Amino acid sequence: MTHSQPTEFEPPRADVIEHAQAAYSDLDTQLTAFFEEFRRIDLIYGAYGRRCGLSFSAYLIFDYICENDGTSQREICAYTLLPRQTVNNVINALASQGLLRLEGSKHDKRVKRIHLTDEGSATATRRSRPCARRNCRRWPRSNPTSAVR
Repeated sequence: MTHSQPTEFEPPRADVIEHAQAAYSDLDTQLTAFFEEFRRIDLIYGAYGRRCGLSFSAYLIFDYICENDGTSQREICAYTLLPRQTVNNVINALASQGLLRLEGSKHDKRVKRIHLTDEGSATATRRSRPCARRNCRRWPRSNPTSAVR
């Protein structure tokens, strides 16, 4: 099975899993179709981060912090599935750029809560958020309840 790299932005199809289930009855084939689509989405998300001037890991982490101000490194690791060291390195780099600030948790002093600075919020608005909005408009709208049967 050969796969070619898309030259243009190609939005993920909402019907991929449903199509795989209808076309193939065995679990291995369905899992293969799922992971091929997952990899495609991963590549698109990585390209999207690069357009915003961030590495794939940095984009995932920064985007998560933008949506979850006051989160912890453990929560970021659980959501992004990135290793602790990678998350720690990205957080420290973004903090040294003045985009994030770390505060000790009120409930557990071992936990640092991660917040956007004013400059971080401005950067999110200027770089990350417009990139996401522009690309999300390209994705086809689908009815989420029609895919779940």
